[in-house]
Amino acid sequence: MNMIDSPHASVSASITQAVLHAAQRLGLERAELLSACGLEESQLGDPDARVPFAVQERLWQLLGERLAHPEPGLALGRHLAPGPFSVLGYLLQSSPTLGDALAAGLRYQRLVGEGGELCLEERGDELHLIYRPLHPDLPATRIRVLALMGFWVQMMVPLLDDFHLLRAEFIHPEPDGLEAYREVFACELRFAAADYALVLPAALRTAPLIQANPPLQQLLRQHAEALLARLPSESLVARVVTLLGAQLAHGEPDRAELARTLHLSERTLQRRLAEEGSSYQQLLSDTRRQLAERHLRDGRLPAAEIAVLLGYSEPSVFFRAFRHWTGLTPGEYRARYGEER
Repeated sequence: MNMIDSPHASVSASITQAVLHAAQRLGLERAELLSACGLEESQLGDPDARVPFAVQERLWQLLGERLAHPEPGLALGRHLAPGPFSVLGYLLQSSPTLGDALAAGLRYQRLVGEGGELCLEERGDELHLIYRPLHPDLPATRIRVLALMGFWVQMMVPLLDDFHLLRAEFIHPEPDGLEAYREVFACELRFAAADYALVLPAALRTAPLIQANPPLQQLLRQHAEALLARLPSESLVARVVTLLGAQLAHGEPDRAELARTLHLSERTLQRRLAEEGSSYQQLLSDTRRQLAERHLRDGRLPAAEIAVLLGYSEPSVFFRAFRHWTGLTPGEYRARYGEER
């Protein structure tokens, strides 16, 4: 919920290089791919340079069209190499424990790209590494996220003596063939889930990494901080959505309080949001809808409790709003989602 699409979203040149290298290993022509998505070799020479996310998204789309594989993303993920991911890949590998590596991944995820949000949730004895992508319904997104998930597994396996997944979860419905999924993830597979997620034993958080190198990690962290500081600041829209998510848990959000938190007047807040093509009311509605759909898909909370979590004073107000958004009641939406599972 903390992630909003932006025309300024970008990804690192290093991950774009890695994707191109993987495509070449699978028999595709690099020059043709570059030309088709409007990229120049000169844009990729510096591993810390940035490429517009929309351009890389076009690259993923092309790969989906040109790779003869039932799940092109899984094929690409198996051929991605850690090296081209530059500082973040090496930072993860040199971390003392898996928990330290995951914390670094969360802290510096923008260095790799702004095409989604990575988060970590501990639920009982399970650790959920969740990825929430921009444009989750696009075919190119499925390819991109499967490639990333496959790569993460490939990268973690040699770093731990006893790395294993409890479960892998995917937003899309179960495909006809699961062989490629089983080869990559080697665990229980769950489709039509609320999020893309890798689920690990929580005990692995403290597991030491084989390539741990604290002095090197400290140097890499300093470099990562410098690179992070050079990235454009998070948009006002993204900051507002983050604050809305925090306020919703305590009832109806207060626009005046939110503006004060941002050191802005309400008038200035509205004007600057309009400059970014949005409005407070639209962001509030979008955030509520995203959270409502996620909770209903998850299936653990009654609709009345979801209404409270979204800051509605009465469940009936939430029900009317949800019907306006989707054309369905919360119960109908949950039933339809259950049928897809």
